[in-house]
Amino acid sequence: MRIVMVVTNPFKPDPRVYKEAKSLAKHGHEVYVIAWDREGKYPREENVEGFKVIRVGPKAKYGPLMAVKLPLFYISAFMIILKLKPDALHTHDFDTAILGFVFKKLKGILWVYDVHDLYESFLESDLIKQLVLKLDSFFLRLSDAVISVNPAMSLILLERGAKNGIIVILNTLDKLPDKYQKNPDFSVFYGGVLSKHRFIEEFMELSENLGIHLRIAGVGVLEEEIKKSGHVQFLGYIAHDKAVEELAKAHLTFILYDPAILNNRIASPNKLFEAMAVGTPVIVVRNTLLDKLSEKFGIPVGYDEKEVRDTLKFLRENPKILRKKSKLGPRIFKKYMWEIQERKLNEVYGV
Repeated sequence: MRIVMVVTNPFKPDPRVYKEAKSLAKHGHEVYVIAWDREGKYPREENVEGFKVIRVGPKAKYGPLMAVKLPLFYISAFMIILKLKPDALHTHDFDTAILGFVFKKLKGILWVYDVHDLYESFLESDLIKQLVLKLDSFFLRLSDAVISVNPAMSLILLERGAKNGIIVILNTLDKLPDKYQKNPDFSVFYGGVLSKHRFIEEFMELSENLGIHLRIAGVGVLEEEIKKSGHVQFLGYIAHDKAVEELAKAHLTFILYDPAILNNRIASPNKLFEAMAVGTPVIVVRNTLLDKLSEKFGIPVGYDEKEVRDTLKFLRENPKILRKKSKLGPRIFKKYMWEIQERKLNEVYGV
């Protein structure tokens, strides 16, 4: 089967899309990934472990203003999909779903709608939120199969009208990372999207006040602010394997998403499973899905600067607790391994 995936990032790579494309190619499918090179600096075409990546423009800054240029990306992607004549279109998130809908109506091909996030959670306008919710419900009802990142999101998508069943594919690792020695001094690493509502700015201030070595990697709207910090060691964008290595060497990481946002309360990002696999304990927000999934490996706190500060001081002064959790992480990770998710993905395409 010829499968075309579409994603609105440059695929540097996108870890989840990469794992799914690689798994499908491994099982005999001809897989293409159409990616939006918003930075305008990646190869136009690239062969990656059994599948092909095709990148298109236009250039666009990260953030809300990218929506202005989104239609131009749609046009470019549309023309490539027409030429490829796929048997199935696999769209990643709400902002590519329109292409799945169009090609299902025009060509009658199989449409798989892969939902990573609740898109409306990141919008401020109530009017636009309601519009997105209505469109999302429409797409969920019409797609041939829906994939979600965890059971909590599946329940929400069912309430919105998904009719053909939902397959849960956790965003975990496709292979166990190498083992690395921890840094000699207590250190914290954050790798990922550099945006508001992730406690990044607050953590920068706390780490400086407490004299904690903080390393940050990623891209996003907070890049310039992080670069200006005299305390944080900013690595910029680094390859995924390098990010996992940095995580493995750190004593602690954090995934502190603002729980006021629904998507954050039910998030299950790959960073959690990476932290488990390499044995780097993670601070998470209490009473969220992350708190539940991390089990005794996670360190739950309120979304509160004072509590996070007190927790950091306590952990730094009690390294035995971190060492104990570090050993626990890989044991918990075994039940989340990618080979389990891969089997479910192949069922979507009848393998």
